[in-house]
Amino acid sequence: MEQLETFVVESPDIVGAKTTKVLIQDTLADLSLTRVIGRLKVFVDPVQPVFIFTALLRLGTPAVKLKDFANIDMGTLGKDEVKIELQREAFTVKLLNKLWEKYGKENIEQPDKKIIIVKTDPIKELDILREFVIEEPQQEVLDRLIDAVALRIIPEGFRVRKHELSTSHVLFVASEDTLKPEWIAKAKDMLESLRSEENA
Repeated sequence: MEQLETFVVESPDIVGAKTTKVLIQDTLADLSLTRVIGRLKVFVDPVQPVFIFTALLRLGTPAVKLKDFANIDMGTLGKDEVKIELQREAFTVKLLNKLWEKYGKENIEQPDKKIIIVKTDPIKELDILREFVIEEPQQEVLDRLIDAVALRIIPEGFRVRKHELSTSHVLFVASEDTLKPEWIAKAKDMLESLRSEENA
């Protein structure tokens, strides 16, 4: 596992803290999430019962848009079509699936492996297609992170939850009981301490 800049698990139960730390390390490694978390603080108290998970994220890869790997232009003169000329073929399968979903299979032609014709109004759709998102690595990572924390890391039975998720941080507070305002305040303090460490 790639070393996190900060990785702290606090608990009145020392054995529980060690077990929780190993569980988190294994889960993050299994889901290939170790590189996206820079700093991580967890507090778990089985007596209260509360589980708090805070982390600062380092999501680097922005969304991949069609204009990033293709030329998009008007098709044949006099026809309602847009011509997509691929520079790289790595995203062809994803692109075709997304085009079929948006425009229908009957409106997509591929006369050549590097050329795709979309039967649509070029005046309306040209700019939309240039900005067309083919892959969202950040969203895929965030989805895996939610899966990791919500389904694998938070103790079973801790069904009452509050969470915040953004491209910069994640915060989960979970319990068997109604969430107390002081737990949420503690979570926000933990997140702020991670931010101040990062800026120090």
